[in-house]
Amino acid sequence: MSSSPTSADSAPKEAGKDPRAALAKWANKSDEWLRYIARQVIATTRELPATDIEHAYNLFRQEKLIDKRKLDVEPELAVTTGQDEAEEPLAISKLSEVRGVNALVPGAVIEPHAGLTILFGENGTGKTGYARVFKALANSRTADTILGDIAVHEDVSKSAVIDYTLGTEAHHATWGGEQGLSPFTRMSIFDSPAVNVHLDSDLEYVYVPAVLSLFNYVSHAIRAVQKKLDQDIANLKTAIPGLLARFPRESSVYPQIETLSAATDLEALRKLAAFGDEPKTQLEHLVQAVAALEANTVAAQLPVLQRLSAVLGEAETAAKFLSVFDATAYNDNLVKLAALRGDQTQLREQLFIAASLPAAPDNTWSAFIASGEAYKQHLQSEGVHDEDRCLYCRQPLAAPALVLLARYSEYLEDKLSSDIRALEEALSVAQSSVKSLIGPGMLSFISEQEVLDERVPQYDLLARVKSLGEAFRFAIGEAKPVEAKWTEDAAGALGEVQKVRTETVTLVEGVQKQLNDRTAALKEKKAERVELAGRVELAAVWEQVESKVKGEALAARIAILVKKMAVYLRQVTELAKSASDQLINQSFDTLFAEECKHLRAPALDVQFVGREGKPHRRRTLGGSYKPSKVLSEGEQKVLAIADFLAEARLTGITAPIIFDDPVSSLDHRRINEVAHRIAGLTDNNQVIVFTHDILFATKLLSLFEKSKRCTYYAVTDDGGKGHVAPATGPRLDSLSDLKKRINKKIAAAEAVDGEARDALIREGYSCMRSWCEVFTEDELLNGVTRRYQPNVRMTTLPDLKLGAMKPAIDVVFPIFEEACRQTEAHSQPLLSLGVSSTLADLKAHWAELEACRTEFLKA
Repeated sequence: MSSSPTSADSAPKEAGKDPRAALAKWANKSDEWLRYIARQVIATTRELPATDIEHAYNLFRQEKLIDKRKLDVEPELAVTTGQDEAEEPLAISKLSEVRGVNALVPGAVIEPHAGLTILFGENGTGKTGYARVFKALANSRTADTILGDIAVHEDVSKSAVIDYTLGTEAHHATWGGEQGLSPFTRMSIFDSPAVNVHLDSDLEYVYVPAVLSLFNYVSHAIRAVQKKLDQDIANLKTAIPGLLARFPRESSVYPQIETLSAATDLEALRKLAAFGDEPKTQLEHLVQAVAALEANTVAAQLPVLQRLSAVLGEAETAAKFLSVFDATAYNDNLVKLAALRGDQTQLREQLFIAASLPAAPDNTWSAFIASGEAYKQHLQSEGVHDEDRCLYCRQPLAAPALVLLARYSEYLEDKLSSDIRALEEALSVAQSSVKSLIGPGMLSFISEQEVLDERVPQYDLLARVKSLGEAFRFAIGEAKPVEAKWTEDAAGALGEVQKVRTETVTLVEGVQKQLNDRTAALKEKKAERVELAGRVELAAVWEQVESKVKGEALAARIAILVKKMAVYLRQVTELAKSASDQLINQSFDTLFAEECKHLRAPALDVQFVGREGKPHRRRTLGGSYKPSKVLSEGEQKVLAIADFLAEARLTGITAPIIFDDPVSSLDHRRINEVAHRIAGLTDNNQVIVFTHDILFATKLLSLFEKSKRCTYYAVTDDGGKGHVAPATGPRLDSLSDLKKRINKKIAAAEAVDGEARDALIREGYSCMRSWCEVFTEDELLNGVTRRYQPNVRMTTLPDLKLGAMKPAIDVVFPIFEEACRQTEAHSQPLLSLGVSSTLADLKAHWAELEACRTEFLKA
């Protein structure tokens, strides 16, 4: 087969400026550390290892005066133009021992041809499983997750064995399910999911020339240095563990340490630090002074003195009352009260005698009379009192009763009774006064002192006051005379109590002042101790503090420098875009236009965008519309194929190109164009095609009919999915195969009878009908035209046996018509529905056909 004019050899070569020189020129105008990175990348043409990244990082720090300069000055680069890289041709020799992939049965072997290999099979036969293995090997953009056989519970590891050649050497590799296995990552693969990728996505080139990879390596190294610098910033800004907790919160140093930053005034902070032994000694003295002030017993004495002062106050009140108590008047009242009560008793007795009352005149009777009078006054206040009725039973009163009640009223209202009540009230007041004369505080204090071995000096005085008070309370409570001597003793005790109390109050005031002074002193000393402690601690950790502040300042400085990394990366990206445009984009534009022309694909706008030093391309219609939003499915497919082929050719690498069902949604004309284009690829690349389209498969086979640079495999699910067998083309019935089937049907029909025989006879006629069609295609017409073959083979037209065709047609056509009548798929006239051919008819017709073929072949 002649070489296609659009093969990879015709890819345009741009003789533009070597990207190495542009990279060197940029590096020479940049910092030394960038120059070092560029030098190493250009020299090694690979990503820099960790040791080189470390060197560039150290050079950055020394160049920016972060560290002391130790490394030599990085000289300028002098770069000569390099040669284009070359890759040895890759071809797959055999794929075998595929296990754990979908439901593929083990044992299949695929040995691709160096030219074209077709794997043909219906949907669901297992083609996709083998295609997924190739996608995984190549790490294709559309490679998906490979599952095992989900119908079984056994987990089988994914694996396959690949034999291949690299250049002239044979190699052997084992795949273990990973995505991407060198050198198979050079393969180019197209499938249905790739259509959208090749149409709408901003696509990064699968293959990037090694010289363009240099920009990626430089970008990666810059980012690696930036990452180390970011870590430096993080380390420098890390807080010192436990530093703040070492300082008293109340000290003036605390907020300074709390807000340590690059803005901290180190000189001002250093002045706060208390260096040397003298501040430490002062701090020890302050600690002792505070401890002494905190351990002061004055605070404990004050409540005792305050209580004693309160108790003396109660004693003073009691003594003052007793000293001014009028004992003579009180005693006279007692005498008067006794005399009045005697007079009242005589009056009551006389009243009882006059009224002839049965009982003696006692106090109960007096209470009864008083209660009646009170009730009477109540009824009068309510306006319901009746003088002629009893207060209690409400019965009318006789004249004697009224006289008696009048005498009762006289008894209650006479002067004697009034005097008695007045004296009783006076005595009652005296009793109430002395009842609470000795307060509970004084009683409690004296009780506590009584049980102590060492009592307060004021105890005896307090006990005297208490004793006098109890004597008064007992005498008055029992309505007995009060001795005049008691008031004299109380007056003497009052003077002593007042003197002692005055002394005690003065003492309390003094202690309170002393306590206040000590509290103020304690507060002052505590403040001095806290402040000095903070300053002494600052001196102790000064190196850490100074290092932290300088670290924060250095971190801020490095952060400013790191911001420039984005500028460097943009510069490298621009360099890469420029170089990519010279080496890739312009070539791709030409190749893409060629592919679109050959495949009749619509014209697209191809824009070339660079990102992070990597070449990308974008395809649009009308400058802004995605192709998938405008084009038909068939147009999308051929455009995607054109984009894919342009990229595959652009690499210049000889490696397998694999198509997985590339012509679905395409019409016959475009199928023909795609087939021719794929055939052209085989001049320089091994091509593998997975398809279920019989027209596409037969077209490809026809293009390689003369060169024989093609291998065909049939993928079936006979005996399990993924059964692979070499074949000559899509399954077509052959005369020899049909002859065997007809003879088997006849033999089987002879062995049975009834409906079973009739069914076998109909199947025999069905096979005979197919035999007639194949005989006509292959031998009567000599293969000039065939089913599933898009072209007419005009080269065999002169070889037709025109003289022998008429006798053969006269035999074949009537039998074909009879076979059609016997086939269930064909309709029949009503009159013939019940008429079936016999086994003898089947044998006779078959004998006629065999004889006819024999005569035709002899002609």
